Amino acid sequence: MTIMSEIQDYLREYWTHVSQSLGRKALVASAIWLVGMFAPLGVRTFVTLPEWAAVTWMISWAALGYLFAPFGIWKAQRKKIEELQNRAQTTRISK
Repeated sequence: MTIMSEIQDYLREYWTHVSQSLGRKALVASAIWLVGMFAPLGVRTFVTLPEWAAVTWMISWAALGYLFAPFGIWKAQRKKIEELQNRAQTTRISK
Protein backbone atom coordinates (compact mmCIF):
# COMPACT_ATOMS: atom_id res chain seq x y z
CA MET A 1 0.00 0.00 0.00
CA THR A 2 1.20 3.45 -0.78
CA ILE A 3 1.04 6.32 1.63
CA MET A 4 -1.65 8.05 -0.44
CA SER A 5 -3.92 5.01 -0.40
CA GLU A 6 -3.43 4.68 3.36
CA ILE A 7 -4.38 8.34 3.80
CA GLN A 8 -7.44 7.84 1.59
CA ASP A 9 -8.49 4.81 3.65
CA TYR A 10 -7.98 6.74 6.86
CA LEU A 11 -10.02 9.71 5.62
CA ARG A 12 -12.79 7.41 4.39
CA GLU A 13 -12.98 5.67 7.78
CA TYR A 14 -12.78 8.98 9.61
CA TRP A 15 -15.62 10.41 7.48
CA THR A 16 -17.76 7.34 8.27
CA HIS A 17 -17.04 7.58 11.98
CA VAL A 18 -17.75 11.31 12.18
CA SER A 19 -20.94 11.12 10.11
CA GLN A 20 -22.27 8.28 12.28
CA SER A 21 -21.32 9.72 15.65
CA LEU A 22 -21.72 13.45 15.08
CA GLY A 23 -24.21 13.64 12.26
CA ARG A 24 -24.45 15.71 9.13
CA LYS A 25 -25.14 18.93 11.03
CA ALA A 26 -21.68 18.86 12.62
CA LEU A 27 -20.02 18.10 9.31
CA VAL A 28 -21.77 21.02 7.63
CA ALA A 29 -20.81 23.34 10.50
CA SER A 30 -17.16 22.29 10.28
CA ALA A 31 -17.16 22.75 6.49
CA ILE A 32 -18.63 26.25 6.88
CA TRP A 33 -15.97 27.06 9.47
CA LEU A 34 -13.22 25.82 7.17
CA VAL A 35 -14.53 27.81 4.20
CA GLY A 36 -14.86 30.92 6.36
CA MET A 37 -11.34 30.47 7.67
CA PHE A 38 -9.84 30.60 4.20
CA ALA A 39 -12.33 33.05 2.64
CA PRO A 40 -9.74 35.86 2.49
CA LEU A 41 -7.55 33.72 0.24
CA GLY A 42 -10.44 33.31 -2.20
CA VAL A 43 -11.31 37.00 -2.04
CA ARG A 44 -7.70 37.95 -2.72
CA THR A 45 -7.83 36.17 -6.07
CA PHE A 46 -10.49 38.63 -7.30
CA VAL A 47 -9.91 41.78 -5.24
CA THR A 48 -6.83 43.42 -3.84
CA LEU A 49 -7.12 42.88 -0.11
CA PRO A 50 -4.70 44.39 2.39
CA GLU A 51 -2.62 41.87 4.28
CA TRP A 52 -3.81 43.16 7.65
CA ALA A 53 -7.47 42.62 6.66
CA ALA A 54 -6.89 38.99 5.68
CA VAL A 55 -4.90 38.25 8.84
CA THR A 56 -7.45 40.00 11.05
CA TRP A 57 -10.29 38.04 9.44
CA MET A 58 -8.52 34.70 9.89
CA ILE A 59 -7.62 35.41 13.52
CA SER A 60 -11.16 36.56 14.31
CA TRP A 61 -12.69 33.53 12.58
CA ALA A 62 -10.39 31.19 14.51
CA ALA A 63 -11.29 32.94 17.76
CA LEU A 64 -14.98 32.41 17.04
CA GLY A 65 -14.25 28.74 16.46
CA TYR A 66 -12.50 28.47 19.81
CA LEU A 67 -15.39 30.29 21.45
CA PHE A 68 -18.16 28.08 20.02
CA ALA A 69 -16.38 24.70 19.92
CA PRO A 70 -16.86 24.05 23.65
CA PHE A 71 -20.58 24.78 23.24
CA GLY A 72 -20.89 22.06 20.60
CA ILE A 73 -18.93 19.63 22.74
CA TRP A 74 -21.14 20.47 25.72
CA LYS A 75 -24.32 19.87 23.68
CA ALA A 76 -23.04 16.51 22.44
CA GLN A 77 -22.04 15.47 25.96
CA ARG A 78 -25.41 16.54 27.37
CA LYS A 79 -27.19 14.50 24.71
CA LYS A 80 -25.13 11.41 25.58
CA ILE A 81 -25.90 11.86 29.28
CA GLU A 82 -29.63 12.13 28.56
CA GLU A 83 -29.51 9.00 26.40
CA LEU A 84 -27.71 7.06 29.15
CA GLN A 85 -30.19 8.26 31.77
CA ASN A 86 -33.13 7.24 29.57
CA ARG A 87 -31.55 3.85 28.96
CA ALA A 88 -31.00 3.36 32.68
CA GLN A 89 -34.61 4.32 33.43
CA THR A 90 -35.98 1.89 30.84
CA THR A 91 -33.89 -0.96 32.25
CA ARG A 92 -35.14 -0.16 35.79
CA ILE A 93 -38.73 -0.11 34.59
CA SER A 94 -38.39 -3.43 32.75
CA LYS A 95 -36.95 -5.17 35.84
